[in-house]
Amino acid sequence: MPFLAHHHDCLGWSGEMAQRVQAFDWASTDLGPIQDWPPSLRAAVQMVLACPVPLVMLWGRHGYMVYNDAYAEFAGGRHPYLLGCPVELGWPEVADFNRHVMDVCLGGGTLSYRDKELVLLRNGRPEDVWMDLYYSPLPDDNGRPAGVLAIVVETTERVQTERERQAAEQALRQLTETLEQRVADALSARAEVEAQLRQAQKMEAIGNLTGGVAHDFNNVLQVIAGNLQLLSVEAPGNARVQHRIAAATRAVQRGSTLAAQLLAFARRQQLSPAVVNPTRLVRGMSEMLHRALGEAIKVETRLADDLWNVQVDRNQLENALLNLAINARDAMRGNGVLTISANNVTLAQTQRQGRDQPAPGDYLVFSVTDTGVGMPPEVVEHVFEPFFTTKPDGHGTGLGLSMVFGFVKQSGGHIAIDSAVGRGTTVQLYFPRCAESVPDDAAELPDTVVTPMGGRETILVVEDDTDVRLTAVDMLTQLGYRVLTAANGEAALELMDSGTPIDLLFTDVIMPGPIKGGELSIRAAQRVPPLPVLLVSGYTRDQVLHDGRLPPGVTLLGKPYRRDDLARMVRNVLNASRTAQAQEHAQAEAPSASHLPPAPHAAATDVSQPPTVLLVEDDTASREAMQEVLTTLGLQCVSAADAEDALALARTRSVQVLLTDFTLPGQSGADLARTLLRLQPHVDVLLMSGYGTEAEIGEPIPGARLLSKPIDLGTLQQALAPWLATVTAADTQHVTNAA
Repeated sequence: MPFLAHHHDCLGWSGEMAQRVQAFDWASTDLGPIQDWPPSLRAAVQMVLACPVPLVMLWGRHGYMVYNDAYAEFAGGRHPYLLGCPVELGWPEVADFNRHVMDVCLGGGTLSYRDKELVLLRNGRPEDVWMDLYYSPLPDDNGRPAGVLAIVVETTERVQTERERQAAEQALRQLTETLEQRVADALSARAEVEAQLRQAQKMEAIGNLTGGVAHDFNNVLQVIAGNLQLLSVEAPGNARVQHRIAAATRAVQRGSTLAAQLLAFARRQQLSPAVVNPTRLVRGMSEMLHRALGEAIKVETRLADDLWNVQVDRNQLENALLNLAINARDAMRGNGVLTISANNVTLAQTQRQGRDQPAPGDYLVFSVTDTGVGMPPEVVEHVFEPFFTTKPDGHGTGLGLSMVFGFVKQSGGHIAIDSAVGRGTTVQLYFPRCAESVPDDAAELPDTVVTPMGGRETILVVEDDTDVRLTAVDMLTQLGYRVLTAANGEAALELMDSGTPIDLLFTDVIMPGPIKGGELSIRAAQRVPPLPVLLVSGYTRDQVLHDGRLPPGVTLLGKPYRRDDLARMVRNVLNASRTAQAQEHAQAEAPSASHLPPAPHAAATDVSQPPTVLLVEDDTASREAMQEVLTTLGLQCVSAADAEDALALARTRSVQVLLTDFTLPGQSGADLARTLLRLQPHVDVLLMSGYGTEAEIGEPIPGARLLSKPIDLGTLQQALAPWLATVTAADTQHVTNAA
């Protein structure tokens, strides 16, 4: 029988660790071969191996390790490497701790620890462990300490559970202690939100009422203004009458301004948003502010670097800042410091606390701060309401701040005010960041185009207000048109369905009865051929607008309008309708079924109709002025405010020239040209750009020409020369036909 098996039987050791101890080469250690061990060492090993709790024996000065099965499980990945290994090498991360244990116990002392925290590497990574440790000396055959017996009971799970019960009891105590405060805070926050909601609902209700008042007020002004213009035409040589008419007209203009302020608060004014650079805008207002505020007010500007652009109505923004500056001047009683600043601000979701707070996102914030008397809370609560003012009678209408409020809200922004008695006031205007760049400023076209007179067409005027209706009839009759009238939508439909020839539907938007102006315009569009429509409204946010746009084929004229405005708009609508019908008739009689329009040279030889220009310009004033210029030059003109509407027009009619601004909302003018050329390959493309003739348009467009804004009449005539020649040919052809 082999020695180890015989020795194993003799010692009576059993278990996995007993076999490992028997098989280990102890001769390589200071303990020597196992058969030479002294009785005391054998007895100690036998006790360790037989114990069910984790035990480890550290024998000799170096603490050679002998342990049982339970300790092997505790050792984790270090088993069986620890067997026969000096303790400081086996557990190097706690070498100092174990050295102290060996010193104490080999000196005859004992040690014990309760929930001792150690960091051990057991399974390839550091672990926080807690243990109950008991150390006592082991004697040799002579009774002197020769080793250490360590009882190791891991308590990690119990300690962690206890701590979790405690990292929980503490949270519960804190929750209990703060519950009352949290309830109070929640109730306070709810009350604040409810107050903001009530304020927002009140402002909305006031806005609806104000918008309705302004609408009716504009109707009254329209009657007055129309009759004044008619009187001016009928008494051109009477100086006294003309003087009185001029005075009354100025009063109408003041009333119109008042109505515009009301509409601004009601968020129903017509805005012309464009990309604005805040730094340029504030610096450009310097002279205006100094004139308005006087020498005693010191104006400071604090503009952050790299300010974001915003997309707003530039004129309205300037008016808003000027209004705030004038209010500040009055609050400082003509002497103090006014600070205008602009900063980039990013609002996170956590910063939004109420219904009337700005949504999270990037904002450009204008701040106007004064060193004036300030306002108490009860005044601050009402400052944005129309006609509310703290000034004496005759010193302001109380519409300044309400106009600013409405403009900011209609622009998708937010307004905030901070004021207290004795420490001045700060008003902040938040506008959403615009990622677009600012185009070069374009000068307006000269306002020297003669207003077109009327024609012999028949116009159906639909207006429920008798005075307004009669005034419109007088104006249109003076212009040479035949006029039919209807007091409501039902009467207008009867006339439209009676077979009576009608060339234009001129209707108010808001009327009593089930049929409004919007419904009439839909019925007119369904006629064959479609009946052109000119809508008139006291404000521009009636139900006729869909996402801020008019339905195709519908033009809107705002009240109060001047006689010249009416003449120009009526003529433009009639001309556009005549052009569309003529083109559709020509296409219907064409021998080819091709969907492509004629090439430019082919159109030039067909002198029966003037060439058609598709004008695309998002700025209303610029578009209307350019349309008048093109019409005056004898060209037919159809216009659109963006690429989407332009393509819709191009799918229904043939055009010879595309005259488009390069910078448009949505699709650019260059992309529009590429798309249009796929529909009508022979179109001449003229791109207008504030960046000059070197503007970067991307992929080249065959035959396209760049015109630098502002465009003078000579440059425009030169660009359109081939088509203006066909206008002359058309006139000659008409004379020949007449002869």
